[in-house]
Amino acid sequence: MNTNAAYNILINHGTHGLEANLISLLRRAGITCNPREFDGKQLPDDVPGGESHDLILLLADPLGQRCEALLRQLQSSRRDIPCLLICKTPARWLPMLSLGAAGLLSEAQLESAAGQVQFVYQVRRELEQLQQRRKCRRSASTVRELNQRLQAFMENTGDAVACLQDGFHQYANPAWLRFFGFAAVRETHTVSFLDLVAENDVENVRAFIRGPFRAGHQRCEFTAIRRDGQEILATLDSASISINGEQSLQLTVQNAHGHAALSNAALSNAALSNAVHDAVSRDLQTGLLNEEHLLRSINQAISSAVYQSRFSALLILSSRQLPEIAVALGKTDMPLFLRDIASALASRCPLQSVLGRLDCGDFVVLMPDADTENCKALMHTLDGLGSTQLTLLPTGSSIQFSVGAAMITDEATDADTLLIRARQHQAVRQHQLSRNEGLSQSSAMLELLRQSLQDENLLLVYQPTVCLRADAREYFEVRVRIPMADRLVYPAEFLDAANQHGLGERLDRYVLTHAMRAIRHQANERLRLTINLTANSLLSQTLLAWLTAELQRQHQNPRQIILQVSEADFLSAPEQARVFCAQLRALGFELSLTHAGRSLDPFRIPGEVQAEFVKLDRSLLQNIDVDTRHRERLYEIVSALHGLGIRVIAPMVEDIKLLPMLWQAKVNFVQGNCLQQAVDHMDFGMFNEEELSQLPAD
Repeated sequence: MNTNAAYNILINHGTHGLEANLISLLRRAGITCNPREFDGKQLPDDVPGGESHDLILLLADPLGQRCEALLRQLQSSRRDIPCLLICKTPARWLPMLSLGAAGLLSEAQLESAAGQVQFVYQVRRELEQLQQRRKCRRSASTVRELNQRLQAFMENTGDAVACLQDGFHQYANPAWLRFFGFAAVRETHTVSFLDLVAENDVENVRAFIRGPFRAGHQRCEFTAIRRDGQEILATLDSASISINGEQSLQLTVQNAHGHAALSNAALSNAALSNAVHDAVSRDLQTGLLNEEHLLRSINQAISSAVYQSRFSALLILSSRQLPEIAVALGKTDMPLFLRDIASALASRCPLQSVLGRLDCGDFVVLMPDADTENCKALMHTLDGLGSTQLTLLPTGSSIQFSVGAAMITDEATDADTLLIRARQHQAVRQHQLSRNEGLSQSSAMLELLRQSLQDENLLLVYQPTVCLRADAREYFEVRVRIPMADRLVYPAEFLDAANQHGLGERLDRYVLTHAMRAIRHQANERLRLTINLTANSLLSQTLLAWLTAELQRQHQNPRQIILQVSEADFLSAPEQARVFCAQLRALGFELSLTHAGRSLDPFRIPGEVQAEFVKLDRSLLQNIDVDTRHRERLYEIVSALHGLGIRVIAPMVEDIKLLPMLWQAKVNFVQGNCLQQAVDHMDFGMFNEEELSQLPAD
């Protein structure tokens, strides 16, 4: 419903003040209306159709004669205006529904709050449906106009065009008649198109025009036979269309250089044309169909489903790991890696499948002539695509694909709707699979974490936090890994399970203890370590006492440790977290808030934490190099945080080209692999001190 439109509403006389109440009710509901009173017996138009009316609110007269007269006038004049009848006893007025009344409303109903809500929604529904009917009429008018323009074009074009149903001519334009030597259109009605093809080319042409998803992208060359027996080398294009609701085939025939003696040259030109069409339709990175031509194939599948009852299946595949792998491989190797994925995908799909890639990076499989069982079988096969041996996959990395599907039936509307359905199904399946697999994986990870804590073989790594302003101190953030035989397990894989089962505080104690030892071993007063605290620690009743004793035992200065909490963890229990942070500050620790800026009030929480540092959420840094609004939003947040006396950290910076923008935004610190990855030792090597000496003059 268009909320900006003003609707013209007719209300009959004698509503006894009900008119003002109804109009006020509609306006309070956000429906802009222009009311007008009339006698209730006939429309107030001087000339039928001269004025536009969107809704009639009709108060029933005692005998109902005026209501009946108005409804019959609407029927006879075919005026599309919904009419809601307001009466005291709706049961008495049920016959009015057969005359076209849109609904019956009780006066008593309009006196209650529930009845008023129902009235508003009924009015909204009628106005929305009226808009849809008007759009349909405009669309029908547009279709008629397009048909007229198409007919004029077909009659005057120099290309030979014909439409076939069941292989026989239904329509042929004058150029087609001239090309094949017909005298009139009626002569073509009993002639099969294959009768106009040389015997040696019949099978090739039949296979070409039966291809459901290649129509319009390739050309077929054949020898045409005119009615006088003359043979002409020609090229053929085909497209599937609908005529009067029936599936039809539109053919376009052109002379291939006009002489049979030039067959070799014509063949090479046809092959070159096909090669050009094929190259234009391909995604440059994967070699699969690009989005434009993939959508054409999907629309062709919809036409086949609607007009031929040939159902198909649409599957979509996505992977969250692709952006991270792209960073690791770089611009040179990533296209080769995508080609490997495309090859692995093609090897698992039926031969007749159409494969493509959307502009967003998702892979799509269109499987023709498929039912639900075929679709489920292919989904099950593609679920294991991530286990394929991909030679360019970075060491220690893994890739998983989430798969969703939608059936293309005679109820399919358009390609965009099918993709939306497939994505929704993808999300549902991903949730179901994660629940089923998460239970077993969570148990395995918990056992691995417990064993690692018991054996004290967790690995601490350190990533520099580089200051863009003058600061003599050296900042590192401490991260934890679980070493395994073939790879390192990152916190994203075990941290949620650890918090759910109460191991988060135990993990924090381990990190704090070993971080303090590292500080004592470094013996560097300029060193500052940032240590992340889990959600368990924010709610702990014993961590503060343990931390106080541990500081005394290791003779550690708390000013060398920055404790970092997540904004999401703080919001989950703000009262307890606020008290906990105040107690940490009383012990002498500086505080940092991470994943900041995502809440509705991004400046309230840093003040409540009383944080010295804020690490922005990664989403605030996305596209700041190309999106002016994102960049200005970043500038505003950084400026506001500086106004609170808080220093700002930009995390996960992967492109060194962003550093000038972050410096211009007055960000204090940056972290990211483009500067230095997290390693198991503290090394500020990128800022080594060098001693310069001047050579003596000759």
